[in-house]
Amino acid sequence: MPTKNDYYLNKTWVMPILLAVLTTIGLLLAIMGIGVWHILSWVALGIPLYIMIKYGVKYFK
Repeated sequence: MPTKNDYYLNKTWVMPILLAVLTTIGLLLAIMGIGVWHILSWVALGIPLYIMIKYGVKYFK
């Protein structure tokens, strides 16, 4: 049975793991080829950047 501690652990690590996976996918797509792969790479690398800027600006206001 999940405990309250498990809930906080999951809540803490879900977003960093998601950002790491997106970044890894973006970097792998960048080295795979040209054309569509680079566009997908920019999208995959742009999503974590957007999220970091969005929450960073909110944090420092």
